[in-house]
Amino acid sequence: MEDKYKQCLMMERTDDETPRFRRHRIVQVTLHEPAYLHCIIPQFSHNLHKPIFRFHSKIIEVAWTRVSDEALLTAGESSFTSDPRFQVSVKSSNADWVLIIRRSEKSDTGCYLCEVNTEPKSTVYAVYLNVIDSLFFLKLCSISIPERTTRLMANMIGDEVLLNCTITVTNESNSLDDEVQWSRDGRPIDFSNSNKYISKVKRDSRTIIHTLRILGASSEDDGNYACRAVDAPESSHMLHVNSSKLTLFKK
Repeated sequence: MEDKYKQCLMMERTDDETPRFRRHRIVQVTLHEPAYLHCIIPQFSHNLHKPIFRFHSKIIEVAWTRVSDEALLTAGESSFTSDPRFQVSVKSSNADWVLIIRRSEKSDTGCYLCEVNTEPKSTVYAVYLNVIDSLFFLKLCSISIPERTTRLMANMIGDEVLLNCTITVTNESNSLDDEVQWSRDGRPIDFSNSNKYISKVKRDSRTIIHTLRILGASSEDDGNYACRAVDAPESSHMLHVNSSKLTLFKK
């Protein structure tokens, strides 16, 4: 896989050395799990709340393609593939265009390109996806991955609900990934709705705390909230908001 990964990165055309994006250059998921391929474009963050935006009076568009068959998967927020597993989600707060592959298959393994039609030439970000068998993943975990724990806590301040997802690793020499997947009733939280959801991250060498703030919380926000990180178990709570009072039910 290393050679294919290197070949994938050679297709990149960008001067961006942002560490946060570079961590997402390779994505590994188990078979039939969803895959999230990130395309963070910080230099356009003030304009990327729309699928098509302007930069220096030029209309800019973001597109995802699959290298193996040169298929155009998405352009803006529109899908150009008949495969319903593929969709794009835009996180305007950090200019992150996420290609989502529901129920990933082994055949999805390969190189994906995120292209932005900048001047004088397009900017291209490369992401390599590796889909592995569940049994191989379990064997890999038992050999090389340190024990990780996930704990989800919730409280209410005024009309805001705060969910703190704490991920801890027992071995200080092993780093923690900055990403966590938030969901409500099994569906990803839509962080493009910044009037409703705000996320923050705090970390040290062994612990990382992801905080999800739900603004103006009401009974309409009731549901099962869960957080999940790479190589760490999922933790969830059933939340019920009633008259500015929060009730928790551990699932």
